Amino acid sequence: MNTKIILRNRPNQTVTQDNFECIDADIEPLRSGQVLVLNQWLSLDPYVRGRMSERKSYAPSMALGDVVMGEGIGIVLDSRSDQFKAGDKVIGMLGWQTHAVMNCAAIKLIPEIPFSETWLLGAAGMPGITAWIGMMDICKPQASETILISSAAGSVGSVAGQLAKLQGAHVIGVAGSEEKCAYVQNVLDFDHCLSYKHSNLAYYLNKHAPNGIDGVFENVGGALFDSLIPQMNPFSRIAICGLIAEGLEERLHSINLRTLLANRMLIQGFIVSDHMSRWREIQKQLIGLIDEQKIQVHEKITENLQNAPQTFIDLLEGRCLGKQIIKLS
Repeated sequence: MNTKIILRNRPNQTVTQDNFECIDADIEPLRSGQVLVLNQWLSLDPYVRGRMSERKSYAPSMALGDVVMGEGIGIVLDSRSDQFKAGDKVIGMLGWQTHAVMNCAAIKLIPEIPFSETWLLGAAGMPGITAWIGMMDICKPQASETILISSAAGSVGSVAGQLAKLQGAHVIGVAGSEEKCAYVQNVLDFDHCLSYKHSNLAYYLNKHAPNGIDGVFENVGGALFDSLIPQMNPFSRIAICGLIAEGLEERLHSINLRTLLANRMLIQGFIVSDHMSRWREIQKQLIGLIDEQKIQVHEKITENLQNAPQTFIDLLEGRCLGKQIIKLS
């Protein structure tokens, strides 16, 4: 029997428990080229919120009744594929369920590794590689430059900021609570961290970035993004990774094009799946940095599939620190 969480209905403005339903279903028989996976670890990531909407985006939306999508790690129980055998550890888009029937092309084998396999869902996986692409390819931090990271305590922003620090940049984080700001400064070693809840954020930006901002790794959007544009320096770069503050609604931003022109600014959105050819190369470098403790990792493990919806809601509403993972079995 497979226990799974499906998309019951689409969110209106915010994601609620009512958008999900936990059901039990029979496990479908395997066809040639398929394997049955017992899911062990489930990654919770903000991008899933966008897939719950019917709004046109870079990837198809989930259909009502679909298993909620999510990357996971599990062990092969049965196989009708020459590529995998029972007992193999695999990673792929296994979804919010206890068992997954997967086409062999949709999963990858995890070899014996000398580190926690959960790193492959976080700092050495999709979130870490996202951070690398946005920071190293777009923001391109240089020594003495000022780089700002929004959602700095999250699984992507925390790695992005640490990468900027390794390049010698002055790094400012923005987070949603004093606890998160303390973590960002004291554990991740950012130079400063500001709460976006400050009533006068512009004052604090001027105080901690008196010479302006050279690069922004944008995870939030909303009013925070608008407040940063006047602070940007000539030849500054903005990597737009996510817009978590904008929910599932469209938000129009008033941007002075003359400011962009005069400052010769680069604003670039990016999607990590456009860079699959570089995945292993970047992952290898991230694993090395984590192993050498040059990048700190914080994982929050929550047990039980039934807790995934509330943990996901907490993640979207800023109540989580670091990488959120559900332990299934």
